[in-house]
Amino acid sequence: MDVATGAPGAPLRGQHRAVPGPPRARRRRLPSDPAERVRAMRDAELAGDPADMLTFAGDVILLVKDLAVDPRVRTADKLLAGLGLVYLASPVRLVPSRPALGRLDDLGVAALAARHLLGAAGYDVIHELWRGSEEGLALVLTLAGVQE
Repeated sequence: MDVATGAPGAPLRGQHRAVPGPPRARRRRLPSDPAERVRAMRDAELAGDPADMLTFAGDVILLVKDLAVDPRVRTADKLLAGLGLVYLASPVRLVPSRPALGRLDDLGVAALAARHLLGAAGYDVIHELWRGSEEGLALVLTLAGVQE
């Protein structure tokens, strides 16, 4: 209950409403230059093990899930990303199944849908909801074309 207004569920003075997603700790400042972000990710990749890529993929999936339920992202943008998922689940394909080209359309649609959703969310929302490493966040922001 709000002490100032007495309204149940209202935030206390000086507090903000909770947003879906994990609580975040303080982070170190990321380089603002995209080239520096990519270099930082490459350096971390060379120092890490191959399992880091699976962790990164899981963090991206969790980020997309969190963005899909976040009220700060417009519904139209969520629907457009959802249409991309529907295309991936449907048996109809623009490019026929070939050994090398069969899944390129899936990859392209998934990348465009994720990039649109991330671009619509913006830097602040992505930064708040990201659960992975700083280098992973830098790579996601760079690949999505989101600037600070």
